[in-house]
Amino acid sequence: MCHHIGHSIIKIERTVSTNNYATSQVHENETKAGTVFLAYDQTAGRGQLANRWESEAGKNLTFSVFLRPSFLEIHKQYMLSKVVCLGLESFLSELTECVKIKWPNDMYVGDRKICGILIENAIMSGQISQSIIGIGLNINQTRFLSEAPNPVSLKMLTGQDYSPDDLLIDLLKQLDHYYSQLVAGNFDQLDLEFQQKLYRLDEWHPYKDEKHHYTGKIIGVNEIGQLKIQERDGPVHEYHFKEVAYL
Repeated sequence: MCHHIGHSIIKIERTVSTNNYATSQVHENETKAGTVFLAYDQTAGRGQLANRWESEAGKNLTFSVFLRPSFLEIHKQYMLSKVVCLGLESFLSELTECVKIKWPNDMYVGDRKICGILIENAIMSGQISQSIIGIGLNINQTRFLSEAPNPVSLKMLTGQDYSPDDLLIDLLKQLDHYYSQLVAGNFDQLDLEFQQKLYRLDEWHPYKDEKHHYTGKIIGVNEIGQLKIQERDGPVHEYHFKEVAYL
């Protein structure tokens, strides 16, 4: 049975990490796909690798979505990132301008980061048995104390105060819309829309990999989620996460 994203929202006052909390709940209880775990105070949110996500209590949206995308082939698991990013882009573009998807898992407004995503998949018998998708979205926070170089929030962009709970409902609708497209197998359309909304697409910028600095332009993302950068007067490079730096 297919359950839409957000059919059940479990709200908790405080936790270390919503992904950790969701993982424990799924392990200990019968949890339906589409369940959302929302924390008003996430004290040690996790990002990619050893990164941390700063979020002032009660100011932002920090939540995790539990899914069972067993229909998705393992080599296509980056499609989950694509649909989550597209849902966030659609939602944010209703509230502000210049929203872009920064590969592999961030949302930017202009050159500033407004949202981070952490997707943790479990593989069993060659299938994605479950996926826990953590999202941290800056809503009303205006002071950031961590060393993150470029954070921004909706309030900083618009000057308005927002109700995070109200925004969550609208955001979940967008996430469910794009996930439904994935369930329906509309991969080509999702790929096209994702590429069109990439940060720095078809723009010349400096990049750095383990071999050299160079000027290149992002031309897309391949099937397994590698970023494709065309070097000026040179080859096309394909990178996994952390293999290239934006300069």
